[in-house]
Amino acid sequence: MKKDKRILFKDMSSPYFLKTLPWVTQALTTFLFIIYLIQITFLFVFGSTWFRSFFALTTDGVFHGRLWEFLTYAFLHDEMEPPHLLTNAIIIYSLGNQLEKVLGHLRLALLFVGGAISGGLGWFFFGGPMHEPGLIGASGVVFSFLLAFAFCLQEIWIRSLTLNQDIPFQRFIFNPTFFLVIQVIVLVFVVFEALCLVFDIHTGSSHTAHLAGAIFGYLYVKLWPIKPLEAFLPSSHPFR
Repeated sequence: MKKDKRILFKDMSSPYFLKTLPWVTQALTTFLFIIYLIQITFLFVFGSTWFRSFFALTTDGVFHGRLWEFLTYAFLHDEMEPPHLLTNAIIIYSLGNQLEKVLGHLRLALLFVGGAISGGLGWFFFGGPMHEPGLIGASGVVFSFLLAFAFCLQEIWIRSLTLNQDIPFQRFIFNPTFFLVIQVIVLVFVVFEALCLVFDIHTGSSHTAHLAGAIFGYLYVKLWPIKPLEAFLPSSHPFR
């Protein structure tokens, strides 16, 4: 019996496994919690909000040249609302684990950074400062991940088939109808954010940042498309 070469890719010591290990996602998620602990330390130990004020996105900060705030705000979360951090971290970790395996380490990192910056720009230039004194949170990144994931499902499916991975409910999950359902669900979230913005409905979140992140995530995978097999197969693989 001829041995299936695909089994080689399950070897955890192989270069392929190291290539697809989602360490960027894990590092970014861990960093979110580290930053939160620093915030807690400054607030409850030193009684200071300096750390949050210096890195949160504010009009005053931008006008004083603190342009890094367009990125750093995404790593901050409200010290009194840990569920906000947990929700964002879980979504980023769950979707990032899958996205990094088809996008690669660098492109996943760029998706995170681009989602954060686009969310910050959307908030800054489209009315956010009129409603909130500043912006914190990785929700813009979350929306960029949601859109990228929804429109990368086919590549994730091809990857699982090529590597002969056993995934629960695989026949149900990996079919065009399910892909469409996921895309519709994600787009419903986007439409909700747009309606809240149009009708000036305040939910405690920055709708402009969410929409900007969503637009970036969609354009990111559409304008820089993935070559499905090439994205995760080594050059020696017979199917490449």
